[in-house]
Amino acid sequence: MAAEFEIFDVGSCQLAKGINLVEASAGTGKTYAIAMLVLRAVVEQAVPIDRILIVTFTKAATEELRQRIRTRLVEARDVFAGKGTGADPTLTSWAESIGDKGAALNRLQLALADMDLAGIFTIHGFCQRMLVEQALE
Repeated sequence: MAAEFEIFDVGSCQLAKGINLVEASAGTGKTYAIAMLVLRAVVEQAVPIDRILIVTFTKAATEELRQRIRTRLVEARDVFAGKGTGADPTLTSWAESIGDKGAALNRLQLALADMDLAGIFTIHGFCQRMLVEQALE
């Protein structure tokens, strides 16, 4: 029995609300995909950046994710502001599909202003935060 595979296109896949899992081997583009999915959630679904939780394994991975997400948001902001020359094809193709570019630009500016509030944690860091914030519950 042959298994059927579907190509994962981060720029056009359907975004599901709730919990989403990105799991793959090393070097397959997980960080790139996560940054693009965060961008799409912010722009397409108007999810504030501080309402998105990203959990990974190592502190180094959290720092890389934080930087790559910030970079992706800046690139998208520049594309919507008409300054995005040389942006990658996935980003530019996705940006062309967005109808209300003004709203997208506003959401991106808010996300960039609140980027320090983004929930990007190691598993241990997230659990520790929940124990501190929700101790009585």
